Amino acid sequence: MSEPHDIPESVRGYFGHDKVALFGAGGMPAAPPAPPGSPARRQGETALADALSRVGTPGPRIGDHPATRPPKPAFSRLMRSHSEQALMEHSQRVLSSRRGGPMPHAEAGWVWRALFAPAYRALPWGIKRRMTRIASGVKGWSRAR
Repeated sequence: MSEPHDIPESVRGYFGHDKVALFGAGGMPAAPPAPPGSPARRQGETALADALSRVGTPGPRIGDHPATRPPKPAFSRLMRSHSEQALMEHSQRVLSSRRGGPMPHAEAGWVWRALFAPAYRALPWGIKRRMTRIASGVKGWSRAR
């Protein structure tokens, strides 16, 4: 079936070297095929041969993950993200129980859910404000009352 006369006439238009191009209105190719022997044709044939030679072989591929791991966040950042997650889930649980909605999916650890969130909510606002001022990364901002 390698001969052009072996391909049925009804599907003959779908086969050929230039059929990789997208077709626009009227069934015309998006770009004319490169003439044989031209640099564009050689580059295309070389790229196709290179891609076909790599099929099934190990090695880096486009879209693979980088070889280096991203840096671990600082301990303070981990503590902050865990506490924010636990407090958000706690408030979602409170609101969903009031409204009769489903409980949120728990992503925070049980220590954060069972110990930190209730303890933090029990603190008076003045202590929370001082804790935030001390633990915040922003220093030197003052608010005159």
